Amino acid sequence: MTRDETAALRVLCERNMKYNNEVYVCYADYGSVDWIKLMTILQNIGVDWRDRKLNWNICNKQIAYVRIGVDLSTAYTIGRR
Repeated sequence: MTRDETAALRVLCERNMKYNNEVYVCYADYGSVDWIKLMTILQNIGVDWRDRKLNWNICNKQIAYVRIGVDLSTAYTIGRR
């Protein structure tokens, strides 16, 4: 789990704890997820649009670098292609 994912999970938990809602966590291989279906399900069960957008952005707009010693590679986009 990346720092961004950890921060997003914390925001989601804090937002839900504020209203005394239960929080369920599920880890998925996002490379094989049908995003339209996932977002539809989350909307149908009442997940707030901000939380859905946060999930989408974390999983689909990540950029990664590879560091070897002091050298840093070019940026690679990870997530949905």
